[in-house]
Amino acid sequence: MFLGKVAVVLLACTMIFRHTVVTGAPHDPCTTWQKNEILLECDPLHITPLFMPGTNSRCCMAVRMVPRRNMLCIVNKLTQEDKTKYSACKILGFKDACKLSTPLLLHQVIFSITH
Repeated sequence: MFLGKVAVVLLACTMIFRHTVVTGAPHDPCTTWQKNEILLECDPLHITPLFMPGTNSRCCMAVRMVPRRNMLCIVNKLTQEDKTKYSACKILGFKDACKLSTPLLLHQVIFSITH
């Protein structure tokens, strides 16, 4: 009987905590600070020609600081004033331009961030 009560309590706790996590507000994967860093380091202006940042550039380091390089989140954080000045297409392109292709390069980026 005691084990049955423990099982019911554990099940109730699981349902309560799981419900809280599922119904909680979604976490925004990027910050305004990250947006500002990308705008500063990457220069995605409408007036500049196509810009492809180097994989070891400060721009790509700023892009990689955003979880999963989610540039759509960065674009969504643009104000109306930002949208008139900066190109959303260029910002979205930074996700692929700053992709790490080799483990050695990933190690170099982690080393440079931690040291």
